[in-house]
Amino acid sequence: MTEVTIRALELADAEACDAIVLSLPYHFGQEAGRQQCAEAVRSEPGWVCQLDGRAVGFCTFARHLDTSGEITWLAVHADHRGSGLGTRLVDHLAAQMTAEGRRLLLALTVSASDGPDDVEDGYDATRAFYRSAGFVEARDFAGFWGQADTPVLMVRVLDP
Repeated sequence: MTEVTIRALELADAEACDAIVLSLPYHFGQEAGRQQCAEAVRSEPGWVCQLDGRAVGFCTFARHLDTSGEITWLAVHADHRGSGLGTRLVDHLAAQMTAEGRRLLLALTVSASDGPDDVEDGYDATRAFYRSAGFVEARDFAGFWGQADTPVLMVRVLDP
């Protein structure tokens, strides 16, 4: 029987999180993004999803004002994508944000306005994942990431 647990992200998880990121070269193809993610898992609060005691997914987050939280980084190892572990992480974070009295959970990902994905399990799948987790696409921010992809803000309204 496989045991799934979610626990607080710790500094000791950093290398495992780095390995998860490296399993997703399409989504983490730019060195600058990998470095920013590596910094986040070493400095931001977050959650780790473990499968039989081994880290296979993580999310980091930030709190904004008194009303919202934002998923800053979220990744599930390529071998475990589509198994519901990402949804568990998001729902765990949503429950925490709700318990803190926050009303919105935010996420930025690559917008559909950037055109079709180069791979089947690309950002179309990422946006579909967030929609299935209760998010709606709220606004594109062209130029927000410089010359890179256009992000779309996705928002999940949290139950009070």
